[in-house]
Amino acid sequence: MYKLYWAPGTAAMAPQAVLEEIGAAYEAVQLNLASKEHEQAGYRRLNPNGRIPTLVDGDFVIFETAAICQYLSDKHPDANLAPPLGSHARGRYYQWLTYMTNTVQVGFIDWFHPDWTFADLDSQAALKAAAEQKLYRSFQVLDDGIGGNRGMIGDQFTVCDIYLAMLTRWSRFLARPMWEGKNIRRAVGTTYVRPAFQRMMQKQGITWAEHWPRD
Repeated sequence: MYKLYWAPGTAAMAPQAVLEEIGAAYEAVQLNLASKEHEQAGYRRLNPNGRIPTLVDGDFVIFETAAICQYLSDKHPDANLAPPLGSHARGRYYQWLTYMTNTVQVGFIDWFHPDWTFADLDSQAALKAAAEQKLYRSFQVLDDGIGGNRGMIGDQFTVCDIYLAMLTRWSRFLARPMWEGKNIRRAVGTTYVRPAFQRMMQKQGITWAEHWPRD
């Protein structure tokens, strides 16, 4: 049985949704962010960065959200959450997943936690403002990349669509939420209604923004 360390609404959303999609048995271990349980020595032995999530598979421990999602999808190929190896679609899958974790997710880190980079408030405010503009540009790249397709990788539902939905939910705090992009709105709307994604949100006790468009 897998063991997933998580906290509500964090980057653990994506791997938990993947676990729900593949139908694997797993134990969900909630970490208390308020008491900074994720920064304590016990958890840092699993994840030296003290970040969430972490997945334990027997005596194997893996962290980094995108890595966990790829590991799970590769271990459960019958779930069809990744295109075939060696295909152009697989290359595109690597591209978008890497872009979302290396560019978009990093932008959110700067927006949510400018204090991780700067101690003074003026520098924090400047970083937050710059990160927001970077996020708008990055999401536009994603919206253009989807084009007229059902999701990130043509018509196949993949880990990329789950990741996109997680990041788009985080954008609800921005002045302009990213589901305003028509292609993102279509792709995320398809992911949002999937039973596995709904189960993940129910188990985490989270909802979408009230003004999420559902038409």
